[in-house]
Parts: sequence; structure tokens; C-alpha cells
Amino acid sequence: MAESDPAALDAPDPEPPPYLTGPPPAGFGQCPRCPYGTTGPFLRCYDCASETIRTPAADNCPVCHLALDSPDAACWNRLCRSPTRKFDGTYVIGVKAGELEKTIWQLKYGTWDGRWGWGVIHARIVLGYLYTHPDVLDGVAAIIPTPGLWTTHRGAPRRDYVGWVIEKAIEQDDQGLPFVLDPPLIEKTGETKRMRETAGMWERDAVGHQLKAALHVPDPSRLRGRTIMVYDDVFTTGTTLNAIAGKLKSAGAAKVYGLTLARQPRR
Repeated sequence: MAESDPAALDAPDPEPPPYLTGPPPAGFGQCPRCPYGTTGPFLRCYDCASETIRTPAADNCPVCHLALDSPDAACWNRLCRSPTRKFDGTYVIGVKAGELEKTIWQLKYGTWDGRWGWGVIHARIVLGYLYTHPDVLDGVAAIIPTPGLWTTHRGAPRRDYVGWVIEKAIEQDDQGLPFVLDPPLIEKTGETKRMRETAGMWERDAVGHQLKAALHVPDPSRLRGRTIMVYDDVFTTGTTLNAIAGKLKSAGAAKVYGLTLARQPRR
């Protein structure tokens, strides 16, 4: 047996990455009380959130990542196997459950003064996922938010919450990821019924057609032959993504993928 190198035994332990120094975080979901709040290194926020966020099951649909009963089972989501599907797939960060579901609710429906901080946290999770899964962005020319309408708070215009997450991701990104926000590649021109207010397949399809009619591509030359990734907070059936993908491809996009913070589990 070879003798141990005394110098190696006496060598100090390697320094942890800078973002792992300092006090421990409060835990995902307790972000307002965390010592890092919304200003700490985002990779630390991603590591913290990753300890809690449920990832898709090992047996899942390759298109929408819904959990399957077995590796060869057909996905119950009809859009995944439909010839009318326009999007090429979606990448899922976590399952809509636990603290992730609670923070999504806070961003959508929380008080005006507190909800937007969750957009900063979600942006950190998105950045952490993309930084640690660089293959997801192979060939992607642009990452855009699901188009929404601006809101007004205290007389000042403010982006919809999905656009807000991408805006905060751009501010914190230090690798030059291909986020595109202004001018938008695609925009929503009017109100449409919310998918969560629909009662079944036929209503979802009708709202999907309504949404596609309300979408506008200002400059199709910016899409021609390119692969586009569309971020949204929740993926349920893919009807919204499908409407957006159909509009983008009609304008010249080659491929369209989704990037989803939380996959709705099967009810």
C-alpha cells in the first residue's frame, strides 16, 4: 500500500464557493425573513429552493413531464400526442406543490407591496436552473415571457407577473443568456379569459383560439428560422403555450419550447 503524502494530509480544506459563505438561508418559502432576502447571490437561493422543490417523477412524459404510471404508459394529456400540437416540448423546473405552489400564489394574488419580491425569487430559481442545465439552451435564440398585459400600481405602469420574472432575471443574469423583453417578439393586444376559469377541454380550446387571435408579432423577421423558449409559471395542459407557439411558428419561428417553473400534477 502506498504511503500517504504528509503534505497532502496537512493541506487546508478547499474554500467553498463565495455564494456558500455566510449564515445559512432561512429556507425556501421563508424568503422575506432570510438574511439574503432579495439581494443575496442567486445561486444560493437556487440551492436553497432545490432542497424543497419536487422535481418531475422518473417516469414522465417526454413532452410535458407529467408523471406516468409506467415508463411505456401514454400521457393522459391529449395535446402531447395530438397532431395539432405546435410546441416542441417544455422544460420543467419543479412540480406545483408545497412551498413552490405557495410562492406562485403569493406572486399572483398577494398584496401589491409584497408580491413582486417573489418575482425576484422566481427569477433566481429560473437563472439557477438555466445555469446548471446549460444543455436546455442549445440552439435557443431567445427566451421570452408568456405575453401578458401591463398593470397599473399607484398610477405607474408595471409588467404582468410573468414578464416581471423575466425582467428581474435579466437584471441578475451575468452570463448573457438570450432573454428578450423589449421590444417584445410577441405581444398580447387584449384581455382573454383565464385558463384557470375554464371547466373542460372544449372551453380550454376556445380560450386557446381566443388567445391566439389576441396575439401579435410586431416584426416576424426577428423570428425567422429561430428557436424560441417561452417562460411561464405553471404548465397544466399546454393550451396557452400551444396558442403562443402556433402564432410564433406562423410568423416564421422554427421551433418553440416552454420553460415552466411548476408543472401542475395530475388531479
